[in-house]
Amino acid sequence: MKFFKTLDTTPKRPLSSLQVILTVIFVGCLMISNIISSRIFNFFGFSMTSAVMVFPITYILSDVFSEVYGYGWSRTTRYLGFAMNFFAVLVFMLVSVLPTFEYATADAAAFNTVLRGSFACTMASFVAFLVGDFVNDVIFAKMKQKHQGLLNHKGFGVRALLSSLVGEICDSAIYMPLAFLVFNPIMEVKDVVIMIFMQAILKTLYEAVIFPITYLIVKKSANYEHKHLLKSTCVQVAE
Repeated sequence: MKFFKTLDTTPKRPLSSLQVILTVIFVGCLMISNIISSRIFNFFGFSMTSAVMVFPITYILSDVFSEVYGYGWSRTTRYLGFAMNFFAVLVFMLVSVLPTFEYATADAAAFNTVLRGSFACTMASFVAFLVGDFVNDVIFAKMKQKHQGLLNHKGFGVRALLSSLVGEICDSAIYMPLAFLVFNPIMEVKDVVIMIFMQAILKTLYEAVIFPITYLIVKKSANYEHKHLLKSTCVQVAE
């Protein structure tokens, strides 16, 4: 616990509406990526999970949370995301065993194939993301300690991309073997190894390409929170 406290040097602030909105987006993207992750597509001859389209957004927002709201809130969003994911998977499992009519058998089979399959992917994703996002957050928070302050974003690009690259490699190295060799053995080992590095690189490139947008979100969020903090302080003083 002492280790986590040393990483979280951001002062506690009242929860803002923007913070809630970004958290909802994070949780939503995490849930979507787990549902579609079992769908493999052909990426110029390489196998790739469909989650690569959405999942990098969770790492981008994780960096935004760490930069603006602190390491503690980044951990909180991680726990919220997986709590909702497990709730969704439990509902999928419950619905899949409900009795149906003969005319709906085909639809029920398709439903079970897609959504019951997400249980294995969620289990693999749970382990992988906890490790990957933890590594991402720790590296980011350690580098952020050199540039304290809500409006101080010096070095943000380096720490965002470096922490994401290491986190994505850890995530892929755990998720791919579990999802496609252990829980759902549908791929060969060599294809999984290639996909591990290709997915980590592709996700990081994805983040690099849209980094200007990420940086804009960080600046706008920090300015919004700064004004929100000043307003809250003025209200408290007036009271």
